[in-house]
Amino acid sequence: MFKQLSLFHKMVVSMILLLVPVVALYTYSNLVSERVVREEIDTRNLNRLDVSMNRIEADLWQVSQFLVALSIDQDTSRLRTIDLLSPYESIELQQDIQQTLMLYQQLSTFLVDVTIFFPDGERQLSTMGASPERPETLSRSWRYVADGQGKDADRPYFVQHVTDSVYGGENDQAVIVEARIYSEAVQHQLKDLELMNDGYSFLYHPDFDPIKPAGTTEDVPLGEAFTLQMHEESKGTYRFEWNEADYTLSYIASESLDWVLVDLVPLEEVLSPIATTRVWFYVTGGVLLLLGVMSAWLLYTQIHRPIDKLKDAILQFKRGHYQTRMTVPDQKEFAIAMSGFNEMADQIQTLIEEVYEEKIRSQQASLKLLQAQIDPHFLYNCLFYIKNMAKVNNTDAVEAMSLHLGDYFRYRTEMEQEETTIKEELKLVNNFLAIHALRKRNLTYSIAVPEACELALIPRLLIQPIVENAIVHGVANLEDEAIITITGQVQPDGWLVVVEDNGQDLTQERISSLNSFLYAEQDLTNHYGLRNVHQRLRHRFGMGSGLMLEQSLLGGLKVTIVCKTDDQKEAKSCTNC
Repeated sequence: MFKQLSLFHKMVVSMILLLVPVVALYTYSNLVSERVVREEIDTRNLNRLDVSMNRIEADLWQVSQFLVALSIDQDTSRLRTIDLLSPYESIELQQDIQQTLMLYQQLSTFLVDVTIFFPDGERQLSTMGASPERPETLSRSWRYVADGQGKDADRPYFVQHVTDSVYGGENDQAVIVEARIYSEAVQHQLKDLELMNDGYSFLYHPDFDPIKPAGTTEDVPLGEAFTLQMHEESKGTYRFEWNEADYTLSYIASESLDWVLVDLVPLEEVLSPIATTRVWFYVTGGVLLLLGVMSAWLLYTQIHRPIDKLKDAILQFKRGHYQTRMTVPDQKEFAIAMSGFNEMADQIQTLIEEVYEEKIRSQQASLKLLQAQIDPHFLYNCLFYIKNMAKVNNTDAVEAMSLHLGDYFRYRTEMEQEETTIKEELKLVNNFLAIHALRKRNLTYSIAVPEACELALIPRLLIQPIVENAIVHGVANLEDEAIITITGQVQPDGWLVVVEDNGQDLTQERISSLNSFLYAEQDLTNHYGLRNVHQRLRHRFGMGSGLMLEQSLLGGLKVTIVCKTDDQKEAKSCTNC
């Protein structure tokens, strides 16, 4: 009978058969997980309370031991006979004890104040800002003093007294050592415990208000059943309902403070992820079943035909029919695929057109470069210089200018080879700078490029336009010394050539404007040479190459020619596409 069903019905039945055992298994697993989580909460909270209480007890024991050690200290014993000491010895003794008290206060983990009362009942040494009164009744163990009950304190605290060994009782001649641990210290420890848990921790005593964590204003459950349950044993765990919510309460009694450390954990918050997961599982199962049915219907009625159309279009495009386009259907899945096919076809056509346009632009750029290669004014000025030097019979200057000018134009007019080395390009630059140095006596220049960098192949007339820009727009109008430096550097992924001048100071806004000119699409009348070199570098060596314009330490413009040889292969492959 199953074989006679349609593909749609077979898929629906198969999905139901798969979901039934999964739902049953998950339901059982959820019940077990909830029971295990409840047991784990009880064990974990009780262990955490035990650790926290042990830490509190250890801190209290440390304070008590310090009081005992302070009471039997030799300096403390000398306080009984302080009136027999000289004023200097008396002051020195009090300073030593005061330093000991302050040091312990800084090292103590609790917020604690320590006071030593002299036998005369009038003097004391204390870490407190105000002078406390001598206690009338001594507390051999830790006793809680609530807010407003202390004579010399405006906040609750735990207090303990220790007397020296000679006068062990409450004798007026005894030296009394008092320690006050303020409730803020306990509140901060409760805050740390609260941060480690999802619940709410506090210290409870039936005769006082509970001590809550620092910064907490929440109410705590108090009542007869609550008190009786906690006094049955020194520690334990039980569950109860408060404010229409279920809670797990863990408690442990303090041997030193006679208080009970309590931790409340709302079960709804702890178990809410399990309940939420359970609800979402059933919702997701139903949604998946519904989506499965819808998917089976779509697969049965609307998938096969669009796939065939897409296959036919790809075959047509493979045969060279680049005008092939597909009608985008209403189905979202195939709309993306078919619109993507149309976009791909458009991009391929556009790419073919851009290749031809790029060839045309390259030819136009070459023509503009040839037109800008020979500056007639530069030639006129050189010939005028030769004429003037000939008039004054300065044959050396005429010879130098003629040689440099001849070498310069010989290189500029040799267009058979499109590429040259940096070394040959620097020879041209050297002749160019030598010509300007003859005409402009205040011009000095230097070229320092490593030999490994000179062997690199570059397009012709790549560095000379940068140097010409430095002269024309940088140092031409300087009356003082004009400086142009050319340096090079070999890098792991390419090389750098830096041209700097000490021309006019440039603002950061001007430098940013010049950098934006490098990427301008339209033709520019100013700084065309810089943009031309930048574009040639990017086309020849890849998008990682080009010019970087900065302010030079010499005062003018710093132009860095960056060549990334790693991008060169990628640039060539893109050119051949």
